[in-house]
Amino acid sequence: ICRMVLSMASRQRFGVDPVELDLSIEAPLCPHGPTLMFERFYARKEPRKFFACGVHRDRKGCPFFHWADEKISEEKRLRWMSEFKRSQPNLDRTSLLSRLEAFQRLSAEERSYCHTCETLVMGKKEMKEHGGHQLCVSVTDEQLACPSKLMSPLGDRKAQAQFYFSEDTLEFLCSEIKRLGCVSVLCVGVPRLHETLFNKGATNSVLLDIDHRYAQFYGPTHYQRYNMFNGYFYEEAGKEECVRFIQSALSKDSGKTRNPILVIMDPPFGGLASLIAKSLKKLWSFGSDKELPTCLVFPYYLEAHVKDALPSFAMMDYQVTYCNHKNFSQEMSRKKSKPSPVRIFTNLPLPGLKLPTEEGYRLCSKCCRYVAPFNLHCEKCDACTSKDGRQYSHCDACGVCVKPGRDHCLVCKSCELPDHTCGTKKGSQCHICGA
Repeated sequence: ICRMVLSMASRQRFGVDPVELDLSIEAPLCPHGPTLMFERFYARKEPRKFFACGVHRDRKGCPFFHWADEKISEEKRLRWMSEFKRSQPNLDRTSLLSRLEAFQRLSAEERSYCHTCETLVMGKKEMKEHGGHQLCVSVTDEQLACPSKLMSPLGDRKAQAQFYFSEDTLEFLCSEIKRLGCVSVLCVGVPRLHETLFNKGATNSVLLDIDHRYAQFYGPTHYQRYNMFNGYFYEEAGKEECVRFIQSALSKDSGKTRNPILVIMDPPFGGLASLIAKSLKKLWSFGSDKELPTCLVFPYYLEAHVKDALPSFAMMDYQVTYCNHKNFSQEMSRKKSKPSPVRIFTNLPLPGLKLPTEEGYRLCSKCCRYVAPFNLHCEKCDACTSKDGRQYSHCDACGVCVKPGRDHCLVCKSCELPDHTCGTKKGSQCHICGA
């Protein structure tokens, strides 16, 4: 029994951290591209590094797993390469662009989109080949200009779940882009914003997204397939095109505007901030050795992780909403009890950003920034302290403002919920050592 207990203790796992890959080590390929290296921590044995999928955060989505200290045979490496190639789209970018141009020349009656195959369908002959499939027939120019509305959104929340900005959020972002004088915008994982900017034509926009379906709707100068977790471009030409886009925006401006280019990124909520930061720094390096003006969409409760990975970033009070998210929609956010937890972190100066007053945001003259309607200035903290959009109250014993519904516990010496158990704190265990 003692041996069994010791064995179980040695296998007890604490947490996982991403590991910076040495330049001399080539990451193996899974069907979704280059893998990432992680380090697993245990209770009573040394940590161990392994490779796992750089897209899926769940083994159910991609079963790839390989211990980093185990040698990779040439046979296995070739098999992985073959699996990766088989999983890529059949048509190249040149063929897809030619097909798009031919599709645009057809009348609406001859144009369809197959949701079963996720592909554009041209003419009656191709329609017969998709017999029995779920088809959207008579595709209009308006639908073709907004592919995110035409395609079915991906729903895997641990990989490529697609939630699109609401009209309120789109309007706010577009107005700020215009007001800040941004001529070019690099949209990373924000297809609905790219569509809006692209269709308006006033701003030069490029979309970087892992969803290969967008290659059917945009040429190489406006879309490249990209994985924001490892900064991987699925085509070398795509990386070169992105470098040209960034450098062109900076060179054409020559200091005429404050923000010649803006990067906007909306990662999955479960994405590690350290990986996102590394990819952002790679994109910045395409233009200069300095940070590019950037907006990162992330939940407010991950602020510490963002600040740790990107120290120059600060959080706006603006509550980002989505048109197809049950909990983070415009309607839910307007309810005082359930505001959206999604915010925008940016390296742009907060005093220079104007939040929409028609939605209740106001300027705090003491903080010199726009804040949410219920984010009141605390004289003791000398700051507008609310993070979640609700009104916080100051606790003299703790010396900070706390969320509503929390009372100071004399036993725990901190503000806790009324039904809490004294002596226990959620999330207090170290993910490396378990202390």
